[in-house]
Amino acid sequence: MTDGGDGTWIGEAQGPTHTGPGDQHNHFHYLIAGADRLVRTGSDPRRMAREQRRWLSQRFVPPPGYGVAAERLENAGTTVLLSGPPGSGRRTAAVMLLHRLGGDDDRFREVSLTDKRDDMTELASGDRLLFDLSGASEQEYLDAQPLLSAYWDTVERRGARLVVVLPYGHEQLLRPDFRQLMATIERPRGDVVLARHLVHAGIGIPPADLRASVLAELLERSAMRELQRLAALVAQARSGGGAGGDFESWAKQAAEALSDRSKEVAEQVAALGEGRQRALLLTAAMLNGAPADVVFRQADDLLVTLRHPPDERPRLDRTDLTERLNALRVEVDRDGRVRFDSLAYDAAVRSHFWTYYPDLRESFRNWVGDTVRGQGLLGPDDRRNLVARFTEQSLRVATLGPLYTLADQWAAETRLMPEAMEVLARGLAHERFGSAFRARIYDWSVTSGLHPNLVRVLARICLDVMAPTHPDQALVRLHHLARGTAESGPPDAREALFELVRRDPRLYAKLLARLWDGLEAGRPDSPDAGLFLELADPSLSWVPAAAMVRGWRGVLAVAPAQRWGPTVERWLSAMRSVAPQERERLMGVLVDAADGWADRLSRLYLVAHDWANAPDRTEGQPSRAEVAARFWQKIDLAQGIEPIGASGARRTEERTP
Repeated sequence: MTDGGDGTWIGEAQGPTHTGPGDQHNHFHYLIAGADRLVRTGSDPRRMAREQRRWLSQRFVPPPGYGVAAERLENAGTTVLLSGPPGSGRRTAAVMLLHRLGGDDDRFREVSLTDKRDDMTELASGDRLLFDLSGASEQEYLDAQPLLSAYWDTVERRGARLVVVLPYGHEQLLRPDFRQLMATIERPRGDVVLARHLVHAGIGIPPADLRASVLAELLERSAMRELQRLAALVAQARSGGGAGGDFESWAKQAAEALSDRSKEVAEQVAALGEGRQRALLLTAAMLNGAPADVVFRQADDLLVTLRHPPDERPRLDRTDLTERLNALRVEVDRDGRVRFDSLAYDAAVRSHFWTYYPDLRESFRNWVGDTVRGQGLLGPDDRRNLVARFTEQSLRVATLGPLYTLADQWAAETRLMPEAMEVLARGLAHERFGSAFRARIYDWSVTSGLHPNLVRVLARICLDVMAPTHPDQALVRLHHLARGTAESGPPDAREALFELVRRDPRLYAKLLARLWDGLEAGRPDSPDAGLFLELADPSLSWVPAAAMVRGWRGVLAVAPAQRWGPTVERWLSAMRSVAPQERERLMGVLVDAADGWADRLSRLYLVAHDWANAPDRTEGQPSRAEVAARFWQKIDLAQGIEPIGASGARRTEERTP
């Protein structure tokens, strides 16, 4: 997580502070099973999001003013508007205010101003919501205040809690009635923050020693994001130095890496006399840590992509790779992999080329696409490092289109599905462009004819990356994807949708309502009918009977018996293993859903008749005949027919179809 002068994203794709050598690139790990399924090999994303918040909580230093906000938020039904200067960690403080109020429940999610496609999130007692307006423009801030007012009212009535991060410098635009909700924080002490991060990286340095080090100036002026990055760089310098070095040397390297090195890189690039060396410099920065021979080969491919004139000199008349790399301040380590001799210098090189060669960005994208597709050139880690670096630069210069294009193209190739996910996960985690990626995923989800692999990628992204912080939006997109693949597409979207809602009663109820809305259209081939029949689980006793009745009513009205009959049989089988009261409830749901229509009740009767006559080898439970007899009784009563005999059993041929 990073505090971006105000930004800790509460379900971030990136992990904790990096403490090893080289760049930090944390990935979602997926396996392609049987060449047709994308399988997550990690843990429950909700638990991972909680673990990330716990990780942050261990390193969090409460800023001045935090206690006032925390005290206000102790009462359920409270809204706090959090203000503070840039760099003070407003967003991180907001996350911690909410996180430290809850247990291990999952009622923690984010409200987004820009996601206008989805309905306002329903609130319930115990919900904890974050509404981040820190990056809002003046007009966006004004537009958000009616929505904020609605949330304030609902939060108070439902017993939820809401923390809103306010933009800095727009205090005069805040409505007067909101001022009572404000709490202001200040920047915490930099030495204390850095010391807290370092101790969790295994480097115990007292704040007083930090103030006396080369880092003193940075401690006074750096934003919280930069201090966390500084801690990571110190740990990286220590790991990269082997057994030698001391804290002052590590700190010096870290401070240099954190500084603005754009001028230094610009001077180096200008001093390079030919395009071939510049291409090698960019390639080494994009593939930092990759094998040297791969870097050499890909530098030549970059020149081809850029249509650079070939070097006509005989190969042995040209300098070798080692000499060329040394001239660029790039080394080859003992494992034959390229490394820059200055900490984090590769990132500055990448930023230079993306900033000052804007006309070549499309060529850079084409080169990255070809390099990632190249068979046998890069290993999985090097390949995804390249994808991460390209994504980082594209987001930095706000060129999102190429990212969407590459994610779509890579998803179509089974072996590159993890790379497609890398792009989308990082885009969703971006503070500025996360909403744009959610919007693009929505557009994909309502598009017919998607490649099956793209459906699989989007399903996992919605469940694993979007759902921990934007569960309602993940549900909407998964529902659309499931509709589009209900008949013949891959099952991934349906499975992800059901996994999402079955762990959250609120989302389960919301999906039932959406399915009912779809069934109201009355189409016999409605995909929502099939989704409901898969979703309708008789073992979920917490689902309100009225919600189930509505769903069944829609299915019975539009679908033929052969479509819903197997699910009714599944319900009848489940009734044998539940308490009598629950059995009566389940029967009541089915009978009430028929709405007294004789033809629907008769079809229910016939399905139960066939089920009752099937072989019954189960012992210790009510027999099929007993359950069917009671079900027939309830059908008769719904039609105003008095049961015949004590058992209420009737022969099928006695009923009017």
